[in-house]
Amino acid sequence: MNATKILQSAGLNPNDSIFSLDNEEAVERLLEFIEEWKLQIQVKKISKEDWKTLLSSYADSIVDYHPENDHQERGAFLRNEEMLMKYGLTQEDITRLDFC
Repeated sequence: MNATKILQSAGLNPNDSIFSLDNEEAVERLLEFIEEWKLQIQVKKISKEDWKTLLSSYADSIVDYHPENDHQERGAFLRNEEMLMKYGLTQEDITRLDFC
């Protein structure tokens, strides 16, 4: 998957930034997380508003959590579990991600 294409298809500017990351780098990290954890999320279907919510949560997670063990990405996904269930996140995924 290509982060630039995903952001553009959702109507978001890949060069906008959240803290020290631009949108593209943030989505790339989230895509790596999705792949690493084998989450069946349909990222191409995520709406612009839902991407904004997820990116905002990721920015908050960067401030709140250390980067080890995917705490930042897990924090963003767990904060938005109900929204992400529309795109394929399952209760089993949530249980796996919420191991702390």
